[in-house]
Amino acid sequence: MDGKITSESNCINSGYGIRLLSEGIISFASTPDIKFAEKEIMKAIKVSKLLTNWKKGNSSLADAPVAEASVTRQPKQDWKNIELDDFKEKIKNLDSYVKESLKVDARIETDILFLNWSERFLNSEGSKVYQEYPYAVLTLTGRVMHTNLQIKYYKSFGGMGGIEVLPFDNPEETHNFIEVINNLPTASHVQQGKYNSVLNEDMAWTLVHEVLGHSLEADNVLSGRSFSAGLLGLKIAPSIISVIDDPYIETLGYSEFDSEGIKGRGTLLVDEGILTDFLHSRTTAAAMDTESSSNYRSFSFEFLPQVRMSNFFIEPKDFSTEELFEQVRDGLYIGEGLGGSSEPQTGEYNLDAQYGRTIKKGELDEFILHFQISGNMIDTLSKVEFVGDRLFAQPGSCVKNNQRLFVGSICPKITVSEMRVS
Repeated sequence: MDGKITSESNCINSGYGIRLLSEGIISFASTPDIKFAEKEIMKAIKVSKLLTNWKKGNSSLADAPVAEASVTRQPKQDWKNIELDDFKEKIKNLDSYVKESLKVDARIETDILFLNWSERFLNSEGSKVYQEYPYAVLTLTGRVMHTNLQIKYYKSFGGMGGIEVLPFDNPEETHNFIEVINNLPTASHVQQGKYNSVLNEDMAWTLVHEVLGHSLEADNVLSGRSFSAGLLGLKIAPSIISVIDDPYIETLGYSEFDSEGIKGRGTLLVDEGILTDFLHSRTTAAAMDTESSSNYRSFSFEFLPQVRMSNFFIEPKDFSTEELFEQVRDGLYIGEGLGGSSEPQTGEYNLDAQYGRTIKKGELDEFILHFQISGNMIDTLSKVEFVGDRLFAQPGSCVKNNQRLFVGSICPKITVSEMRVS
């Protein structure tokens, strides 16, 4: 922070997660040591028998091929092989580049996460899968004063890989971060209303991930927590919109198998506006008489896997950034998302944007402070008129039932007419 290394930490977290299907009941236990595994399995069997005395279980697994594979991805520049002093020098050089580019008084923090994630899966059917992936994330946070209020803006860089995916050798990648920080002290407040808008890649992803994506997870559909229930085969969006979940894009959401040992595949969920599929585990696939989409995922051995998105995005189309601004002509550019609230059961959402800019005569103009967008997902989808021509990937994360999982924030820019802003 501000040219100084303020803290360093290392953490190793490993153990065993045990999922048991017995008499139609799924039980789960976890342990940090294999010597406790048998005890936990016997406990899970006992719980299953107790539960079936009260209520008959109806869970089952869809058929799946037996898998035997080992997948290990190595970073090009492994953080474990670099001298600590050399690494600190890289951080300080990046910090200096950012500081020298600033035109305002700002407090800058740099946070770096290196994660080596691995999972070994075995089941009683004979599957044996091992996978290991390296991830690296660098987050810049800037704090500036606006009148008497301190405001902040953050942006993350990186993905799957090592030091090479961080902006040390290409500090110009931080240009947008620097530009926003330089303009926040004089930014204006937005006037509440409806605006023809261009959503940047991160905000477009935040919108479709938080509201549409979670509604397409089959466990939410089966439990009645999804507005998409009953809409399979129906048109839910304009023909310009196709939505895909693809674990093979090389960013934080990358994996070749899910936590059931099912080989990953891209899933076309919305095909030219028509809802064509849901995201499945073997359990939800059995309940819907289909096959798993390889979306049963867990970040840690401590948690029962859940139906989760991997890299979830709108398929890019034909419009350049300049053409999107020209189509909107006069309106609002909506910058990176900051979270918010959404309800997959109804499709209602309130999402925060870290900043925005006005669009005047097809050109970006004044900066706007933090604001909120809101609406209903089906209504918002109906108002998407143009989709950008390229995907942009950056680190993202997803929280479901208090379990956080790293995913790729991947989407093209999109335009939305009459976006409600406050």
